[in-house]
Amino acid sequence: MAGHHPISLRSTFLCLRQASSTKPASRSFSSTTTRRKHGPLPTFPPTSSPSLDALLSTFRTNVFLPSHLLRAQRALIYRRSLQHHLLGEDPITIAVPTSTSGGSESFTLTPLEHMRDEPATAASLHELLSLLRTKADWHILPAFLEGLKHSGRKLSPTMAEKIVRRAAAAGQMGLAGECARMVARTGVKLDNVGLAREVVWGALQTAILAGWSREGTAAAAKQAEGMLVLMDDPAHVGGKEGTKGGDPRKAPEVLGVGMGLVALRSVKGREGDVGGKVEKWARKMLNCWKHAELGVAEESWWDANRALMMWVPVEVGIEAAMKVLGEHTELGKRLGQVLKADVEPVVRKAKSILERDGPKEGRRRGMVMYEELKKALV
Repeated sequence: MAGHHPISLRSTFLCLRQASSTKPASRSFSSTTTRRKHGPLPTFPPTSSPSLDALLSTFRTNVFLPSHLLRAQRALIYRRSLQHHLLGEDPITIAVPTSTSGGSESFTLTPLEHMRDEPATAASLHELLSLLRTKADWHILPAFLEGLKHSGRKLSPTMAEKIVRRAAAAGQMGLAGECARMVARTGVKLDNVGLAREVVWGALQTAILAGWSREGTAAAAKQAEGMLVLMDDPAHVGGKEGTKGGDPRKAPEVLGVGMGLVALRSVKGREGDVGGKVEKWARKMLNCWKHAELGVAEESWWDANRALMMWVPVEVGIEAAMKVLGEHTELGKRLGQVLKADVEPVVRKAKSILERDGPKEGRRRGMVMYEELKKALV
């Protein structure tokens, strides 16, 4: 029993012996008292797909449930030398909290093997995202991510980026933002530039899907601003000077999207710079301009695609901001300078490389972004 708390195991086996002496139909225990720190076990309503239901059920019983058990109970399901206790005529039933209001659900403990019975995180998330088809399906995502976090599964930055990208394409950017606001429970942390880019590009997608309507653009601006403000939360970047993936609060291509959407909201609403927000984000972007990554590898269509994704939104954003602030104002002139000297040249170069060397089949994200953003000021 090395590596397990002897008192917990001894108390569990004492209960087993006592229960066995009376030969009940099952032996019932509770995991409530020691696992409450993980909150309730996630529950999932029926979805639009039997395959999605099956995936959620497997994760719930084989991955999420063990994290809500006592150490001794986990020993029973994982240690081969103890699993025979679960295979007799009187199964062991555990009551696990499923809500904060006192609700619970009973589970019969069964032997598990990590390699055989527990699905891989990345592959399963890929499958999950491919199966989310309806708005109701998407609403299981926060609880699923919470289950992953509490069971010790790490959400890689790459996987978090894919979640945001898929959510935005499905018109569910608001839900992705909710996952970020619930960072302590979901692990979606806006502490690197890659994820921050996807979040603000996701806000752009909200406006694109709405055809750049006044209402859709206003919703997109609200999403982008909300995420930019959230990055200052200590649970995300907070007061840290830098992170492993770069400080998104100093990335001009991230700040520029916030500026651009706020400016486009003002342009479409014909309301001027309400609250000075266009000026605020424009100054933040310009103050970080020294961090701008403006290079494009001549021989790489992939790098050109990335550059278009980064700088077309800033190009359109600057044009919109200059309309709101006035191109002859001090700030308008500064914006005009970086537009002509830096942004327009990199956009032209990246577009040329992508048109020349990019794959002939399928539309690259950068070119889609270019085409869709050019409609914003029409």
